Formats: sequence, C-alpha cells, structure tokens
Amino acid sequence: MRITKLLPAIIAIIAATFAQAQTTKEKWKLVWREDFKGTRLDTTRWGHEVDDHGGGNHEYQYYTARDTNAYVKGGMLHIRGLKEDYKTRHYTSARLTTQHKATFTFGKMEIRAKIPVGHGLWPAIWMMPDNSIYGPWPLSGEIDIMETKGQYPDTLYGTAHFGPSPPHNRWKGALTEHEAPKGWGDDFHIYALEWKKDTLAWYVDGKKYHEVTKSDVTNIQGVPYPFNEKFYFILNMAIGGDFVGGKPDDSVLPGEFLVDYIKVWKLRPPKGE
Repeated sequence: MRITKLLPAIIAIIAATFAQAQTTKEKWKLVWREDFKGTRLDTTRWGHEVDDHGGGNHEYQYYTARDTNAYVKGGMLHIRGLKEDYKTRHYTSARLTTQHKATFTFGKMEIRAKIPVGHGLWPAIWMMPDNSIYGPWPLSGEIDIMETKGQYPDTLYGTAHFGPSPPHNRWKGALTEHEAPKGWGDDFHIYALEWKKDTLAWYVDGKKYHEVTKSDVTNIQGVPYPFNEKFYFILNMAIGGDFVGGKPDDSVLPGEFLVDYIKVWKLRPPKGE
C-alpha cells in the first residue's frame, strides 16, 4: 500500500532527474572531434614535435615523426615507445600537437584512451598556450588533463601549472585512484576537462575529482590568470624522467598509449542571446 502511494512521487523524481540531465546535455554543442579514422594521421590537424631534449624533465626518449612511433590503426592513435638506438638516444617515442592547427578557449574536452603500464612510462594528455602572452612557462599556463606514472597506474593526476617563473613556479593538482590489477591501465577510460571562464574542472569517467579557479592563481602577487586564452592539445608518451623516477625498465618496452577519440563541446548560449 505504501509503495503504491509513493510510486507517483518516485516516477516524478525520476522524470525530473532525466529532464534535468537532458537539459544539461543540450547545453553543449559538439564543435570538434578526432576519431583517428583511416590509415594515416591527419596532418591538417596534427604535427610532430621532433627533438631529443627530454622535455625539460630529463626524459630518455627521442621524439620522432616516424610511423613506428605514432600511427593510426583500427580507429585509434597508437603512440609507441621503443627501446632502440636512435641518433642521440637509446629510446624513441612520439609527441603530437595541434599547435597552429586547432586551438580552443573554454569547452568540455573528452578523451577516451588506454594508458600503458610499466616502470618509467609516462603517458600524458595536456594543453599549452597558443600565444604565451603573459610570458614564458609557466606564466602563460599549462593544463595537464591526464598523467600517470607507469609503475603506479592506480593513480591519475590532473594539474594546472602557472607562474611565477622557475624556480618559484606553482601548480595546483589532484589525484584520484582506481583499484584494479592494472589500475587505470585496465581498460579505456574517459578523461575530461570542463573549462569555463575563470574555472577548470577535471573528470574521469564522468566523476569530478579536481577544480582550479581564478582565485587559486591570482592570490599569488603579480601572477595573472592565464587560462582564459587559446590553448592547443598535446598527446605524448615520455620514457623515464623526473616525474617517473629516472630510468625506465626496459622489459616493459615496447609500450603503447592508445587514444580512441577526442571530442570538444562548447556551451550553447541561452535562447534569446
């Protein structure tokens, strides 16, 4: 009897929740996507960074533009780290960017990817400023949507970097954990950033775990808030380096970082605007 009386109220709550979810969903408009179809990387969207300087973090790899280190197959981008002698280094990998090809200010960025597991592997999905109008790193900002340490795959990092200049540079980051035999490397996950004016929020599989606001940055004297400007994507897998504790374990190579898709939505303005 009680259940019968409560049933209309329960149905109303479910309907209201569904309507609210639909309304929230309708606020976003898909404006850019990369599904990695075909057999070749789309060079109108992506460029390779080719260098051996270790990303400023004492990394061990040589980033190449070779198909052996980055290729498209099966509807996915494969970034492949190898143990091999190549020019000045003994490891190779790839670092791809949309710099000068696709830049973004605000939106919801979702990337479905599967990370590699193993000591010294450092996959990352991140964004850098198109024009460093506030000065060199980190004054113009850096947004790390996803980073993991291959030897600790249960821990996921999301971080914003900002000024002042090194060695007094600052960051605000958070981590979230996933208990599985291979941590976040157990399967594909959706790593997301909701980026609005004066606010950055990090999500994984729809769950929010970190936020940075304008006040977090500008409460430091003389440091501007840089995250209302244009940024571009970077996808890479470093091998070794400061973040992952030095030299990699050669037995985990080759290692692959797989990216299924990237989607970017913009908030639709309210009707009448």
